[in-house]
Amino acid sequence: MAALPYFDEIDPSAIDVLLVTHFHLDHAASLPYFLEKTTFKGRVFMTHATKAIYRLLLSDYVKVIDFHQTLEVNGIRFWCYTAGHVLGAAMFMVDIAGVRILYTGDYSREEDRHLKAAEIPQFSPDICIIESTYGVQQHQPRHVREKRFTDAIHNTVSQGGRVLIPAFALGRAQELLLILDEYWSNHPELHKIPW
Repeated sequence: MAALPYFDEIDPSAIDVLLVTHFHLDHAASLPYFLEKTTFKGRVFMTHATKAIYRLLLSDYVKVIDFHQTLEVNGIRFWCYTAGHVLGAAMFMVDIAGVRILYTGDYSREEDRHLKAAEIPQFSPDICIIESTYGVQQHQPRHVREKRFTDAIHNTVSQGGRVLIPAFALGRAQELLLILDEYWSNHPELHKIPW
């Protein structure tokens, strides 16, 4: 219970809409508890892909929203844009009495092999609630990071070593597999090595 958000600091019965940006546990793990154990009676929205991944726990409670689809609940309008973080991740634009609030959740402006970059909303928000885990860090260009990654693997397997790559099962793992598939295809000397 100590790991749950401070639910006693809010009145769940006063909340009309809950917007879920994506399925990662740091964003949605307490949702079943919130839906079952609090006085929340509102509606929950997330994208189709997020619900599909999260559906076993939430199928009775969640409504889906398509990207760019505008919905309105109790005078609050909202729609979502692709966030470029994981499959189904969304950034929500919420319009309350003409004030636009953009809530990004986790997002990425860098396109990769299996996801488009986060969209730039067509309407500028008045308020932006933005994810900032890496807000002040300078990242190397993707091609430099990928080369370092593939070089390390190539060197290890060429010397008979084995490589273990810890990664999130959904999202990062797919991207790493696509990088390795392309690399293996372009290096015939590796074709005998299973991966």
